[in-house]
Amino acid sequence: MRNVQRLKLFTFMCISLGVLLLVAGCGSRGQTSGSLSEGQPEGSPGEGKPAGPQVSVKKMPEQLTKIKVGIPTQNINFLPWYAAVQKGLFNKYHLEVELQRVEGGVVGLRGLQSGDFAFLGGLPEAAITGVSQGANVKLIGALTSQSMYSIFVTPDIQDIQELKGKAGAVVQPGNGTDVILRWWLKQHGLEPDKDIRIVSAGGNPARVQAMKAGQAQVTLLSPPTDLQAEAAGFKKIGLIRDELKSYNHDAIAANGKMLTETPEIARAFMAATAEAIDFIKDPSNRSEVIQIGVKALDSREQDVAKSLEFALPSYGDKGRLNLEGIKWAIDTAREAGTLTEDIKVEDVVDEQYYME
Repeated sequence: MRNVQRLKLFTFMCISLGVLLLVAGCGSRGQTSGSLSEGQPEGSPGEGKPAGPQVSVKKMPEQLTKIKVGIPTQNINFLPWYAAVQKGLFNKYHLEVELQRVEGGVVGLRGLQSGDFAFLGGLPEAAITGVSQGANVKLIGALTSQSMYSIFVTPDIQDIQELKGKAGAVVQPGNGTDVILRWWLKQHGLEPDKDIRIVSAGGNPARVQAMKAGQAQVTLLSPPTDLQAEAAGFKKIGLIRDELKSYNHDAIAANGKMLTETPEIARAFMAATAEAIDFIKDPSNRSEVIQIGVKALDSREQDVAKSLEFALPSYGDKGRLNLEGIKWAIDTAREAGTLTEDIKVEDVVDEQYYME
């Protein structure tokens, strides 16, 4: 009898222990070693990826963070960022942004790679070429989804074919102006380096000076420098956006290390950028936007108003990239021989930082 009681007690204890272990297993199944805060992008670790330690993801910086942003020229293209600075939109997202001029996208890319800049605005070709050479950078957005360039020639040129034997001015070899001008010349039956020389002249104002000095007879210019070229007697013979429908004139490149270590900075930057673009495109803000441009560009009110009218159709939707434009830039840079490796759009672009 005593043995039967012992057997019953042992059976009861085994069943109880099994129940306790089952409950504990179910409770831990929904837990992780860390927690993700609101704002984690889709496709983050844990969704179809190997299991591993998870870290807390901040949606926005928790304290004011100072960063530098490189811009290749002082023109209407970057008006959203000037507005974001003057209206305190970056501060709203805990960023203190210093906009710093750089001479061309290639030079700017060096500063982006070294960490001097958190972000770089400008033509996408420099970042595309950099990625093909192993640079740790990504394109995460764009200020403009169309080209802002007009084609200017000297007064003596009456027909595009008269450019044969002349020179075209670009910022520097491999820069976006170089790639686009070469593409445009080919579209009109002229072979770069054979029918027409390509010379390095620098930014928009420097290219105007090269035209004045007779060093070049054709170039690409964006507002408000195009107005200065017209005032100097040069002729506008076309718009790149009329021939090239998909392009990102001012893509936003980001330092790859920063994206990995502090992605909240990129989210904050893109949120402020999107808000600034909406502010600029709102007709009710037109007068204030023009005054922001007057201050930022050190230009006359009528020049800023005219440049803004030209630029408004090109500003993108909340800072989103035109992916067809990135594909075009990759294909055209490959044809121009500036890519060292065969890369795809997904090798260059990371779109997870948009704010809905």
